[in-house]
Amino acid sequence: MSQMDMEYEIHNLEQIAYDAVLRAFKAQSDALTWETEGLITELRKELRVLDDEHRELLSQVNGDDLIRRIREWREAGGNRNIAPSVAQHINNQLPSPTILASRNMLSTFGID
Repeated sequence: MSQMDMEYEIHNLEQIAYDAVLRAFKAQSDALTWETEGLITELRKELRVLDDEHRELLSQVNGDDLIRRIREWREAGGNRNIAPSVAQHINNQLPSPTILASRNMLSTFGID
């Protein structure tokens, strides 16, 4: 793998990590606190997520039906059953075979 390929894979992992954090915070509450906003801003800098990438990821999270339903479930006290759709959505969010292969390649080179 070339250095350019490795950089691409690293950035892809950074985007996945940032997306996961955005999803977790938005599932907790639609209204983010100033503290959470600050944490997201710092994370965005550390993970090298560009403005356009941030807007795209945030748009996807805001439009995610499962995130909305989880938030509604939490706000209702957790009384509605959403478990089957959660399991399916989690399966849909698993890393692609390309990412898994990249992780294996990184591991082969001792870059874990």
